[in-house]
Amino acid sequence: SGRSPAAQARMEVGSVVKAVSPMPREGIIRPDFGVDTRKAATVIAPPPDVLPGSEPVPRFSLSIIAAGDWLWLEERDGMPLTTEQVQLVQAMAQALVLSGASARANPLAAESVQAAKPVIAQFDWPIHNNRQLDQGEEAARAGVAAFVSRRLEEHRCRGLVLLGASCARRVPLEAITTVAVSTASSADILANPAIKPQVWRDLQPLRGTT
Repeated sequence: SGRSPAAQARMEVGSVVKAVSPMPREGIIRPDFGVDTRKAATVIAPPPDVLPGSEPVPRFSLSIIAAGDWLWLEERDGMPLTTEQVQLVQAMAQALVLSGASARANPLAAESVQAAKPVIAQFDWPIHNNRQLDQGEEAARAGVAAFVSRRLEEHRCRGLVLLGASCARRVPLEAITTVAVSTASSADILANPAIKPQVWRDLQPLRGTT
């Protein structure tokens, strides 16, 4: 060939280097494993009792008092129902009975109502711990409506009294087929006796049910 052995060797080495030189970056084909590396991040799974997109579970307790011809509801707000609160509800129920036309026509019936003791119950939500069942706000309102309706029928109540604004928000009145009024809570009345005249005015629609 006319070339020296050294020159011939350099040519062969150069050919090998060109043959194994890397391809341009834009020509590299990477295997697709279905992973978008641009969005790679640590994913923390939600706890098993919190379902994605689920609403918070409302938690509350209602005291239900059957006194006179009415059912009285009050939200407990984490506090126990006191003897003074029960006595106040009983006094309001008796005042309604004594001011009604039926009491004036039948004094003995009024006395029997005064002697009767209030019947107290409690409604707690949620009523179970099964997260697979609906425990949201609408389910809670439906549960309250069903419970109140049963109590109204059981005690043959002629009306419903919602004591306190928070209690009024719990009860879907459109699902209750009786006269219903809303007024201050018994706790507020005891704390501020000056509001009693307004409370009595709030209760006036019930006088027609006696």
